[in-house]
Amino acid sequence: MPEGGPGLSSATLERSTAAGAEVSDRATRRIHRVVLIGHENDGSRDLLRAVTRRFPAVEFTVVLTEGLYHRHSLLGSVWRLLREASLLFVLRRSLDLIAYRLSADTMVARCRQMGIPVIRTRDVNSAAARRAIEAFHPDLIVLLYTMHLLNWRTIRIPRFGAIGSHPSILPHYRGLEVFFWALANGEPETGVSVYFLRPKVDAGQVICQERVLIAPDDSVRTLYRKVTAVAQRLLCEAIVRIDDGTARPYPVEGEGSYFPMPTREAYRRFQRSGRRWR
Repeated sequence: MPEGGPGLSSATLERSTAAGAEVSDRATRRIHRVVLIGHENDGSRDLLRAVTRRFPAVEFTVVLTEGLYHRHSLLGSVWRLLREASLLFVLRRSLDLIAYRLSADTMVARCRQMGIPVIRTRDVNSAAARRAIEAFHPDLIVLLYTMHLLNWRTIRIPRFGAIGSHPSILPHYRGLEVFFWALANGEPETGVSVYFLRPKVDAGQVICQERVLIAPDDSVRTLYRKVTAVAQRLLCEAIVRIDDGTARPYPVEGEGSYFPMPTREAYRRFQRSGRRWR
């Protein structure tokens, strides 16, 4: 395994296995209102679908973040990407985003079908966004796939705090586009971590984790789908454990690793390895 790759101690694996046990189908007892914070992408949409289906009696509000980066417009985000990341990577991601937005199955479309209110914001921690969340009186915030970070004032609005899922075994592979980085670095596995949020990138006490094996023929797209499917299940399990008081969060072990947007060198390494985008 390359240095900085996902790894779990035996103690962590025991906790993860317990956290990943089968959950009950009963209705929630203490969690009645949930704010889902996501972005217009298929990962957020799939997590939205899983959580709303698993908890049909819960009332939801969706906060939709605009701009890939916090406080950046879409054009501003693209410009930052062009300066920081591989041009080929940006092109690939842009084509995926265009295809998603041209489809009839977006976050907004799903929310309209289910009658879920949508709050749009370029800054999830702004006074306006915070007032809208506070007015809903949520019991829990669930962060879906978005690059926006929550500050303490936002995290502390719900009585049970805020949770999110990250597509790696934290603290390894914190950061951005880790589906790509795991393939570019030749990792044999990645994973999913569901954790209580802190105002720091992918940091906080973990509720549950699960490893995901990377197949020799996995592409960025197929790995994205495999990991997101696990994230759907783990997010629901974490919500049940918070609701019934059986969540036993634990700190991550070690310093881990952080990855930025894929660089030109990383994309060349990805291509040389024979990996594919789709």
